[in-house]
Amino acid sequence: MRGNDFAWFWRAYTVSIFGDQITLVALPIAVFVRTHSAFAVGIAASMQAATTLIFGLFAGALADRLRRRPVLIATDGVRAAVVGLLAVMVAMSSSYPVVAVYAAAFLLGAFGILHDAAAGGALPLIVSGRELLKANGRLSGSESVGNAGGPALAGLLTTMSVGLAFGADALSFVLSAFGVTRVHAFREEPLPEWQAGTMRSDIIEGLRAVWVDRPVMKAVALIAAMNVMAVAVEAQFIPYAKTVLHLSALGIGAYFALGGAAGVVTAWALDRTDGTRGDAMIAGVAAFGIGVLLAGLVPSRVTVVFTYLAAGAGSVLAISHWSSLRQRRFQVRLLGRVTMATRMVLFGVIPIAYVAGGALARSEGSQTLFIVAACVGLAACIWAAAARLGSLRVDDVVYE
Repeated sequence: MRGNDFAWFWRAYTVSIFGDQITLVALPIAVFVRTHSAFAVGIAASMQAATTLIFGLFAGALADRLRRRPVLIATDGVRAAVVGLLAVMVAMSSSYPVVAVYAAAFLLGAFGILHDAAAGGALPLIVSGRELLKANGRLSGSESVGNAGGPALAGLLTTMSVGLAFGADALSFVLSAFGVTRVHAFREEPLPEWQAGTMRSDIIEGLRAVWVDRPVMKAVALIAAMNVMAVAVEAQFIPYAKTVLHLSALGIGAYFALGGAAGVVTAWALDRTDGTRGDAMIAGVAAFGIGVLLAGLVPSRVTVVFTYLAAGAGSVLAISHWSSLRQRRFQVRLLGRVTMATRMVLFGVIPIAYVAGGALARSEGSQTLFIVAACVGLAACIWAAAARLGSLRVDDVVYE
């Protein structure tokens, strides 16, 4: 890895993950305090998914036309300003307009999409092809820690003040932007070649590049199945933990922390290898699925320990290899579009999984949901193995 470049990028990513988790908790609280309406909270929560569908492909094409350093810094700066203003508004008045919170959520989603599109092609500028898996493993490990510890930090801050929570997220964006300024490799990025075509033609080029790459399409289908399994279970774990396992809030938090720890250990283990493998993606999703299946078939506090260990380790293993595959198979000039095109699929299944999972849990119970969700993930693993995704090996950058 190039000097301290990845270290600064990793720090920026990690602090941003924690900030995102804080707002993920604080935003619905801010809406509910003013409206006492679950429907209003749902509107605020849907803003990010809406911006992905509305702006995703356009953001990917735009990011590929611009240098990534200024885009990453500008999008962090704008989001810091938005959340900072939200913090001041919430702190100064208890009768703040809910429409302003909706607007902030929409802006955070829109600029977040552009930031993620630029970040999708940033890592190959910092590390070499053979180090991409290790780098992605560390980023995934940070995400596991943030997903486990971020909500706990958010809960602590919101008990003191929702405005304080938003202020902490604003600070995280400032620190993230500072981290990006310290990555010297970004300054050496050449200006993107002038694109004579339209944005529409750029988008089509990105979609076509993904569509014709059969190994990537198989991997997308596998990871999408894992997302279906993950969100269906995550949305219903609290009711499952309360009614089946009879856990306290502290106990529930301990399970999340356990999953985060398993993800960190897996990320550390990925430092020992540099080859991207299809069978590793299948193994990660399969481990996740077996853990969820066990929680559905044999519910107990002991078996759910294995569930969270398997989920934390399996998700980091699968996502790290998937991210490395995407970055190795496509040129940097296409990565913004490729990132957003695949995200449209991977995130597009999430609302369906939330709705279907909630309906199944309400009618048949959370244990049945866990069994069905696990079967979705495990069936995808069997299909991927039959489709020979497991034989995929990528040891360096490969453009086809």
